Amino acid sequence: MKIKSLKESEKEHLISVLEKTHWDLEKTSRLLRISLKQVKSKIKAYGLCRPDSPGELKQEN
Repeated sequence: MKIKSLKESEKEHLISVLEKTHWDLEKTSRLLRISLKQVKSKIKAYGLCRPDSPGELKQEN
C-alpha cells in the first residue's frame, strides 16, 4: 500500500478543483479558502499549465 505525501495529495486536490472550476483561479481560491496569490504560487510550484482543451491537464517538464 502506497501512502501519498501531503504534497502529492495537495497537488491532486488542487488539480481536481481547477478542473471543476474550469481553471477559474478566483473561484478556486474561494473554494479552497486560500488567497489568489497562493493558488498561483501552488500552480507554479507544481508546474501546472492550463490545458488547451477541456479535460486535459498539462504539466511543465
